[in-house]
Amino acid sequence: MDGGRTGGRDYMLGSVVDGDHHFGWVVTPIEGSVSVAHVQWAVDRAVVHLTAEFVSQRRIARVAWNARANLARQMVRSTTYDADLRACAEYLGVDLAADRVIAFVLERGRSSGSAVDAGRLGDLISEDLDVDILTIRGTEGVILSIEAPAGVGNATVIARCKAAVNKGLDRMGDRFAVAGISSVTRPGQLRRAYREAFEAARCLDRYPSESNRAIACDELGPARLLVANSNEQSVRMYVYDVLGDLLAGGVSNNDLLRTLQEFFDSGRSVRDTAVRLDVHENTVRHRLGRVHDITGLDVAANSNDQLSAQTALLILRLQGHHAVPGFDRVAR
Repeated sequence: MDGGRTGGRDYMLGSVVDGDHHFGWVVTPIEGSVSVAHVQWAVDRAVVHLTAEFVSQRRIARVAWNARANLARQMVRSTTYDADLRACAEYLGVDLAADRVIAFVLERGRSSGSAVDAGRLGDLISEDLDVDILTIRGTEGVILSIEAPAGVGNATVIARCKAAVNKGLDRMGDRFAVAGISSVTRPGQLRRAYREAFEAARCLDRYPSESNRAIACDELGPARLLVANSNEQSVRMYVYDVLGDLLAGGVSNNDLLRTLQEFFDSGRSVRDTAVRLDVHENTVRHRLGRVHDITGLDVAANSNDQLSAQTALLILRLQGHHAVPGFDRVAR
């Protein structure tokens, strides 16, 4: 309780506080013949009642948050939704029939004890996307179950989710968190989506980028399994074994690396690769031939060589190699 004077008028101030949480102030002018003691008594009572109300509302919000988190855990773990889960979802206003995207957020360089503010991040992303989000705080990080809006293409949904997660982490000022984004997943398949998001986050955690805080599993493909779960030295040796001769050529081979990446990004179409690079189709064929001569990889015709080269290029992109585009590149 405190008093003050401003603009020629006297005021009585009361602080609405619970522990270390400050809810606000009660400000009352002291006018006329009303005694200071009476004003102080009124402000005291207002502070008591407001504190009780705010504490009660905070407890209710916490209970609701925990209930939604428990529902989200059951949705991730279950392949079928029983009557109890459906009743809980209906009570909480959660649409079980909606497709969802899982975002897994972890602290860079840490496998547990995430310090990410799950509630605030979920609120920021929900506000940005204008969709329902269920948030779970786990031992390995934060899980966000994001409702996919109906009538929007999957690629667009993933791009929006990735942008919203990046923006949310930036707005929170969290420089250490990274996130993986799953594919758009149907009800009952969220366990698979969780694995996709977790593996994608692990990949980005191994090779952090200052310009990109989130990555989608669709950008990584099945090669994320190798990068996320293998020994880092083994991963580096794999790149050396597959593309080492090409990398040893230095900047003179940068055009070959970029052509190789654009070839895969265009669905292995020589014509589309030429359009992307603004060169003649024969130039693309010549460069792929040089890749074959240098590395022994026949990426134009051999599916095994294509998989090997694409996996090695993925690792180079995660490492931020200057000759290949990063994952923050604007989609064409």
